[in-house]
Amino acid sequence: MSSKHYHRYLRAVPLFADVDDHDLDVIGAAVTELSFGEGEVLMRAGSNAREMVIVLDGALSVMLGDMEIATIESGGFAGEMGLLTHRPRNATVVAKSPTRVLHIDSRSFENVLDEAPQIAVKMLPIVAQRVVDNNARHTD
Repeated sequence: MSSKHYHRYLRAVPLFADVDDHDLDVIGAAVTELSFGEGEVLMRAGSNAREMVIVLDGALSVMLGDMEIATIESGGFAGEMGLLTHRPRNATVVAKSPTRVLHIDSRSFENVLDEAPQIAVKMLPIVAQRVVDNNARHTD
């Protein structure tokens, strides 16, 4: 699928809804579409962070041990914390149902942030809320 073809998908993702065509080209060149069956593990707690995903359709469960701490649905993303902090994963991410995602590896993610820095600005409130939620869970 060409990067131009991804424009339609990417514009449906709130994170990318108002970026210009050049930035959509940068993002489109960086992503690969992947499909996962229900129960498949996309990311495992403790592993090195090498990618993030954006959900096209389906849903992901974010698991801390045996407890589901979040559900990420269409338009949401997972895995960005490890890429931004260069730290191991702190949660496991599992497909809650058959799920299609856009996958971005760490090198491509850095290129996207270099070429389209407003993406990082749009991610910041979501990432900050996740940090607050994580801290609240660890201090209760």
